Amino acid sequence: MDIEKVLNKVDEVLTPQEVLRLKVRKGTAGLFDSKIGGTPYFPKNEEYPKGKQNEFNGKPLVLLAQLNFEKLPHISDFPKKGILQFFIAPDDLYGMSSEPGAGAVRQDNFRVVYHENIITDESQLMTADDMPVYPEEDDYYLPFDGEYELMALEKDMAAAGISDYRFNDVLVKCYNELYDEDVENAWDILDNVKDDILSDRDEGADAFIGGYPFFTQDDPRCFSELSDCDTVLFEINSVMDQENDIEILWGDMGTGTFLIPRENLRNLDFSRVVYNYDCY
Repeated sequence: MDIEKVLNKVDEVLTPQEVLRLKVRKGTAGLFDSKIGGTPYFPKNEEYPKGKQNEFNGKPLVLLAQLNFEKLPHISDFPKKGILQFFIAPDDLYGMSSEPGAGAVRQDNFRVVYHENIITDESQLMTADDMPVYPEEDDYYLPFDGEYELMALEKDMAAAGISDYRFNDVLVKCYNELYDEDVENAWDILDNVKDDILSDRDEGADAFIGGYPFFTQDDPRCFSELSDCDTVLFEINSVMDQENDIEILWGDMGTGTFLIPRENLRNLDFSRVVYNYDCY
């Protein structure tokens, strides 16, 4: 079997997608910069995101990340300007809904906020003193401590990997067509394939937009009501780099992923976004 030939046929069905990979760097970023944590860009005259469930009902959420598209290389269908932000509750699920399926898009304890037109007058923006502070003696959880800058790498193309819920069925279909066989399980094909061939397809960076998602468990879009969320809006992986003082940990080396219907993304409509956190 020529696995590369099979994967090339898979690419005809699940076409490679443009991706912008990002690296994290320890350091304090400005209000307008792309970053993990820290003080978000947020106008004083806008309502700051608050939780709607459990002990965080009515309490301010915490900035997970923000992306300034004016300072990032542009990839297809993503905004060319504005700041996109991801806020989460510091609970034991990092703001993710515990309800599978439709619950994954209900922005109760997470929120996706887009500021299309950026105010540059900092006197009109919230400061660090305006940000929520959770007492250390309280139980709260975040996948990171401190603040990190997000640095863009060069744009690239990414192929679908085994994390995508469609990959296994497409792989089986392509293999059977090429070799005139009747294999039913993808792992009957993959058992003798070198791990590095498949891991290359899930090769990410510290974070990325576009491309295909990586999950340590199941793709939440295996629930049919979420299958329209076909585009990676943002994903951040666990990063442990003691030498550079970086510690981002989603449980046991997991990932945090946000997915959106591509048509919604084109229309700058961020009301329907799947948020998924999982780990090993």
